[in-house]
Amino acid sequence: MTVSFPVDQETAREIMTLIQLTEKQDQLSYEQVLNLYAMTDESVKGFVVLAYDEEELVGVVSAIDMIGVHSYEWSGLVQSNYRKQGIGQALVSALAKNLEMRGAESELALAIKDAPNAKQFFDSLNYEWNFSEATMQADPANQNSESQVHVYPLTNEHDEITQILMTAFGDTEEEVHTLLNFNESNPSRHVYVAKINETCVGTVTVVEEEKSFWITALATDASRRGQGIGSAILHFVLAEAKNRGVEKVMLDVEIDNAGALSIYEKAGFKTNLQVDYYVKTTTN
Repeated sequence: MTVSFPVDQETAREIMTLIQLTEKQDQLSYEQVLNLYAMTDESVKGFVVLAYDEEELVGVVSAIDMIGVHSYEWSGLVQSNYRKQGIGQALVSALAKNLEMRGAESELALAIKDAPNAKQFFDSLNYEWNFSEATMQADPANQNSESQVHVYPLTNEHDEITQILMTAFGDTEEEVHTLLNFNESNPSRHVYVAKINETCVGTVTVVEEEKSFWITALATDASRRGQGIGSAILHFVLAEAKNRGVEKVMLDVEIDNAGALSIYEKAGFKTNLQVDYYVKTTTN
């Protein structure tokens, strides 16, 4: 059974029940990789494939096209008592058909590092490891008022932050514009610019998810690195979270990005999860 986003509340509750049961069995957190929060968001494109045993949900795959460019990330979960029965393979087979039908141009599969038999499962489906990200978390905190960097909501600085984002992530101008348009049109996303003496030197987007803030698209002017801009942006977000009564601030970073990891750790972030990303290999 396939359901497009946004899923109805009953389906969301069924998925949450499956997640909670399996998290208790595996002692792992699956909510993040399954994008549970996004499933009920009308602004997000995606779908879930569901597997039932009579009326009980026992397996799910969730696929998300976050900014609507036919680039999907997906992950799945099968209740531990139903594993090794071919349910996972059946879910991925249905996923592949839906990706083709929806015109997917690329896909990434996600798995928690310590998820039982995840690597073996992806190997059997001809997926190979591509990269890994650490999910980091920090508590909200007061901002250091002595910084020369000041952060404001985005107004008319699109040209400046487009260049910063292109340089930081290697994206094209069109890709950056697509990202900015998505972030600005989504009420749960807030784009900020960092300035020194009215010069734009960085940017960040903050995503609201219930009682959490997610930091994404954080980038600084390459010519000004080493001036504490990234740290100032992080402390701004932590302070904004405290002012808004948010419980935690989260971000993802590739585990081989030692420079970024160091900055985040100095700002108070700690790693609480590693997510491995897999890509489909070509077969003869």
